[in-house]
Amino acid sequence: MAEISKITLPSGNTYDIKDAVARQAIAGGVSFNIAWDGQSVPVVANIPEGVVVTYNETDYTGTLAASSSTIGIFYLIWVSSDTQDHYSEYATIQSGSTYTWEKIGDVKTDLTGLVTSVTLNKGTGDNVLGEDTTFTAASSSVSFSGGTDDKVLGADTTFSVTQPTISVTPSTTNVKATASGTAVGPDGTATFVKSYPGTTSKLATTSVPNVTSVGSASTWGFAMGTGTDAETLIISGANSTAPTLGTAITAATGSLSNNGSGDSVMTGLGTPTTDTGLTGVKVTSQPTVALSTGATAGTGVISVATGITSASASGAAVTANSNDEVTAITGIGTGTAAAQTITVGTNDKVTVAKHVDLSLTVSTHS
Repeated sequence: MAEISKITLPSGNTYDIKDAVARQAIAGGVSFNIAWDGQSVPVVANIPEGVVVTYNETDYTGTLAASSSTIGIFYLIWVSSDTQDHYSEYATIQSGSTYTWEKIGDVKTDLTGLVTSVTLNKGTGDNVLGEDTTFTAASSSVSFSGGTDDKVLGADTTFSVTQPTISVTPSTTNVKATASGTAVGPDGTATFVKSYPGTTSKLATTSVPNVTSVGSASTWGFAMGTGTDAETLIISGANSTAPTLGTAITAATGSLSNNGSGDSVMTGLGTPTTDTGLTGVKVTSQPTVALSTGATAGTGVISVATGITSASASGAAVTANSNDEVTAITGIGTGTAAAQTITVGTNDKVTVAKHVDLSLTVSTHS
């Protein structure tokens, strides 16, 4: 089967077929990145998108998207199992304008010295009080010294009242009557002729194309070359010339239509149009009278009081008699509370490790 590596256009120019992806990979070189080495908390931004790794019983899902910038770079992710320790290998695959990740194999590596487990040594610990421990406070006595008192009026004190003189200024508004709702109706009718037209209809029309040139057929040709051009696809010929249309012609079809777009033609005499006219009018609805406030003073407008603008009182007095004078405390002085006793319960004792007993035991891969 023949293979194509070049294309020759009708202009005579010959072009090589370019593999942009291969050139980009070659120009940038091929490299290997350790996306995760299994010895630290994974950085998801460095792990291919969708790939899940597990560290300390927690899953981490990669977020690095495949793109043109990741072509030619292999991302290695550490994997451990019962049978072997190795790296999974991921590479970017391009399909048109779409880039995706694909696992292409495993790479074995020397894991000597790699941490396989960590043990926290806590010792025997000691007892402490937990958050649910209860505490009981005993009651204590309080004494006061240095207080003060004064004479005040008791609940049975009587008072003498002098009545005030009150002056009131009213607020007013203007009220006006308005009539509305009067209606009139016909008082006798008569029939008269409005018009006496003939009946008409429209000529139906259609649009006829106006072809000014029939155009020509395409002459394209495709052939493989010979000799040194055996892998060259040679394209020859040219596009056709499309037919040329002028302004469409509108013509009558010879039939009539109520919705036609042609001229109107009379087809007979119509029926006269009549209407009814009034011979007189009369009042059919009496007016409604409404009162409104806030009107401008004038003829037919009255002023009424709506409230009190201001009010003042003078001369009022209240005199307290001394028939129920009592002594009240005005200052409480200094209070002294006896020492309280706090009893701590034992219902929530928990054991915690002592700081001096804490240590780590680390095991490594041999």
